[in-house]
Amino acid sequence: MKQKRIKDETSEGQDEKRFCEAGPSDQMAGVPTDGSVQLTPIEILECELQQQHLNVQQIGRIIADGMLEKTLNDAMLKELTRKFAKNVHSMANINIWSLSDDLSKGAIDSRLVVIGNAFLWNLLKASMSTVRDKFEHYHFKMTTLAATTASLSSNTPIEFLTTRVSSGEHVVEDDSIFKGMDLLDVYNSVVFRKTGDLQSRAKQFIKCYLAIATQPKCAIWHYSLRQSGASHKKWLQNIPEHVLASLLHFLLSLAGLGSVELEQEEEEGREERGRFFMSLGDSTDVREATFASLKLSREQLVSKFRQCITDALNETREMPYNTVTRDLMAPPRGKPIDNHHCVTWRQYESLIRRCESDPSKENIEAKQDLDYKLMLTFHHRGEEDEVDIDVEDVK
Repeated sequence: MKQKRIKDETSEGQDEKRFCEAGPSDQMAGVPTDGSVQLTPIEILECELQQQHLNVQQIGRIIADGMLEKTLNDAMLKELTRKFAKNVHSMANINIWSLSDDLSKGAIDSRLVVIGNAFLWNLLKASMSTVRDKFEHYHFKMTTLAATTASLSSNTPIEFLTTRVSSGEHVVEDDSIFKGMDLLDVYNSVVFRKTGDLQSRAKQFIKCYLAIATQPKCAIWHYSLRQSGASHKKWLQNIPEHVLASLLHFLLSLAGLGSVELEQEEEEGREERGRFFMSLGDSTDVREATFASLKLSREQLVSKFRQCITDALNETREMPYNTVTRDLMAPPRGKPIDNHHCVTWRQYESLIRRCESDPSKENIEAKQDLDYKLMLTFHHRGEEDEVDIDVEDVK
């Protein structure tokens, strides 16, 4: 391997050449060299890697000198590799330490280029592993999509599969009452009945979520999902839209129908159809037919899931609230409950009615005492359908 030589500009008319001097790359002109800022070898190497044109020999020189001076170690180089490549490849990297045997500091040696190339090769492999992971994730999504499409097109019963969603993908936003929560974590904590169908599994999951969704947990009593019109009970209000949307999208994703393209209107979707639509068949006619079938299945599931949410909210109001443990308990089903520590929705609802029909001092004080035990306060805004629910900060 030939060493790089440059003309000696101090010699006039002579063909003498000299080797490149050891030291920082010419491209590191922006790095202070007057001694005011003392850079460590790892910082010098990082600056070298950020240049527009990499000097492989200089990279090898920095690594070799740092190793000989004991100012660089394997852990430092791996950390720098992670910083540039975001991930370390599982394959064995080139052993740059064995290449430095018998080297002396400041010497000109062709192995410096090899050491520099070895380090850059390790960095390249780490970077390519990130690309590989992204491709495998995309391939997994497309394979899952194809399996879902084949299942639906052959009238095979739809199933919930957690492999269709990922952690952190479906999180309910935190607000003053509803807690921020990853729905996949809740789903994985549910012990489902073995004989349950899709709709019963959806309802069981929704009930488990609603039982822990709010703070305090009894605040869920005040929520319903009106299928149409307004409720005759003014102290009930619709579940927040962001909670409803998160639940529906999570359930649809579990069923393999969570694609954004299926949510679009017919005319709008024709112009913006993309990867999902193109994966549905080999011809436009097949894709259109499959897409229409999936869209119909999605609409039917949305209706069923909304009914599940309505039923689950109604059944949650049958769960007593324990003021000691601050948990909702299983419905008594005719069994006696501890009235000293447990409050039911019917008791609370009856007290609200009494206060509205007879706002006497005795009734108001009784409601205030119960609000204190429940750690929430209900306010009805005049003749409006909406209500305000204030909750105390419960730790």
